[in-house]
Amino acid sequence: MVKFNETIRFFLIFLKRDLCDLLIILIFVKDYMENLFKNSGLQSEAVELKKRGHQKRILRAIYFNGPLSNSELSKQIKLSTPKINSLLLELIENGLIEDLGRGNSSGGRRPNIYGIVKNSFYVIGITINVHRTIISVFNSSNIDISGPQYFPIKMQSDLNIFNRVNEKMIEVLRKFNISRQKVLVIGIEIPGLINRKEGISKTYFPEVPNLSEKLRAIFGIPVFFEHDTKIRTFAEQHFGLAKEKKNVLMLQADWGLGLGIVIDKKLYIGESGYSGEFGHLPIVDNGVLCSCGKQGCLETIVSANAIARMAREGIENGNSSLIKSLVNNDLSKIEISVVIQAANSGDQFAISIFNNVGHWLGRGIAYLLQIFNPELIIIGGRVADANQFILTPIQQAIQTYSNRDISNNTEIKISELGLKAGPIGIAAYALEKLLLEK
Repeated sequence: MVKFNETIRFFLIFLKRDLCDLLIILIFVKDYMENLFKNSGLQSEAVELKKRGHQKRILRAIYFNGPLSNSELSKQIKLSTPKINSLLLELIENGLIEDLGRGNSSGGRRPNIYGIVKNSFYVIGITINVHRTIISVFNSSNIDISGPQYFPIKMQSDLNIFNRVNEKMIEVLRKFNISRQKVLVIGIEIPGLINRKEGISKTYFPEVPNLSEKLRAIFGIPVFFEHDTKIRTFAEQHFGLAKEKKNVLMLQADWGLGLGIVIDKKLYIGESGYSGEFGHLPIVDNGVLCSCGKQGCLETIVSANAIARMAREGIENGNSSLIKSLVNNDLSKIEISVVIQAANSGDQFAISIFNNVGHWLGRGIAYLLQIFNPELIIIGGRVADANQFILTPIQQAIQTYSNRDISNNTEIKISELGLKAGPIGIAAYALEKLLLEK
């Protein structure tokens, strides 16, 4: 009887131990399954995010390049054609992409061409400079459906100007019967120093961090802002003369003088975003005092403001010119367009101003040539409208001040985008920033 009881006791001990082991195993299995489902969910989320990223890249490619075939998208996005086809099908189901039918063949079967559904969304490009504001509305096909709308709102250090711009933007949307809900993003180009790292306009709003967030609150739509010259350079990269070029300089000779730099197809912004302040290099001995506080900056002799100033001063000092009659003897109304009009009419005083401007601009370009050795230099802005009067003295100055072995490899061209470079550039820039957001 004793031996039997001992046997029962040992059996219960082992059974208890087995139950404990079984419980441990069950807990382990439970944790494993929970982690499995959790990881599965994370993996599924990661796959979805990756897919959305690829779809954004498809939308970007078509917006910037126009309708594309499956194979063209495959080359640009570096994905297989079956994968691209799968992504396109979902975008078509979501009403963003449409099949535009057969395209041209390069020898084989004619490929299907895909485009963004017309007016499926809108992007707004806004230029605010020291003289006015320009608003343009672009549809999903990157067509400026409103045309440039001009308003007398000047850039100043007061956030309230953005409330005024927002009111004018709403007016434009109503005028062209566009739903605000279909506006994806707004881009605003402004002058002055911009610290890209901190998202600060150092010139106009140095005490306002994360300016984009403040603007988003005002407009009720995602907003991105950037320096005007960098935006014009961005526009030339994607829609202008710099497309498919590797190393390009863009001179924005407007109310001021800025420099955009493209190195190996990438827009160079510098450590903080301050690259390209070319206009504020002191280059003229005993020159005019610049707005930056230095004397003789290149901007004081080659900008649109400088040209208007030189015309006024010349006439006040006794130079005879058609300019005076064009402004009805009111010299305060002289601006670069009037000087260009006079030059086109053969006015020698106006032509001499542009000859001087071209000389100094060419001298500055000579320095850039020897530092960057670009394949192309583009000149844009209001001053570029006087191209026939400035290009020859620019070339003469380059021949005088630059090494010919270097300068002979560089083309100098006037921008073909003209005044639309700002709005189309900032709208596309803002859309790209939105699509790249995680």
